[in-house]
Parts: sequence; C-alpha cells; structure tokens
Amino acid sequence: MTANLSYREKSLYASLVVELVVYGPYFFLHQQNSINKVAGMIVAIIVLQIILQSSIAAFTRNRLTDERDRLIELRGYRTGYFTITSLMVLGLGMLWLHAAVGKLHMDGRVMGLHFLSVFFGMLVISDIAKTAAQLVAYRRSL
Repeated sequence: MTANLSYREKSLYASLVVELVVYGPYFFLHQQNSINKVAGMIVAIIVLQIILQSSIAAFTRNRLTDERDRLIELRGYRTGYFTITSLMVLGLGMLWLHAAVGKLHMDGRVMGLHFLSVFFGMLVISDIAKTAAQLVAYRRSL
C-alpha cells in the first residue's frame, strides 16, 4: 500500500497517527487536565512531527505538488473550518443553555481549565477532520 502513496499522502497519514497517539490518551484517559499537560502535548506533537516528516521527506523521491494537491488541501481546510465553526456554535450554545438554567456555579480556575480543555478538543477534532477529508480526497482521486 505504501508503494503507491504520494509524498503528501504519506505526510497526512503520519500527521493523523501522531495526532491520535498524542491526543487520544489526553481526551480518553485523563484524570486531571492541566496547562502543563497541554503544553507537554504540544511539544510532543512538534517533536514527533519533525521526526516523522523529516524521515518521510528523506525517503521519498518525488515531493512535487500539483494543482490536484492544492485543491485537496483547500478542501481539507474547508472541512476543518466548518467543523470548528459548528463545534464553537454548539459549545457556546450549550454554555448559554447551562447558564440560563442556572447551574453554572464553578470556581473560576476550574471553569478556565474546563474551557481550555473543551476548546482544545474542538481544535483537535477539526484538525483530524481536515486531515481525514484530505486523505479521503486523495483516495477518491485515484
């Protein structure tokens, strides 16, 4: 399967794997989230991406992009944008509903960390949607 993948597809698969490996435990196995955990994840993403993308670039001969690659990238960004916009509207609507019912009595620090976690999750979901949309577009265009 990897023999017929383009450089861009290999790069997208590597990005998707790194995101799922780093973000998965944070969102599904978390006990107490903190700003230090978020900062550690961001550093881990950067380091793993540098290592994987460098090795993919070193072992891939044809790294040229064409018009199809640019169109697929734009479609992916459009999907990511719609995803984050929809999640933001949904999240803000749920926050408004929760406050309107009168059950919003949280400590300021806990609330801030909760919002950080929720909105960070929205960014992660939109980035995964962007990458998945690009991979689907590459598979469909063959």
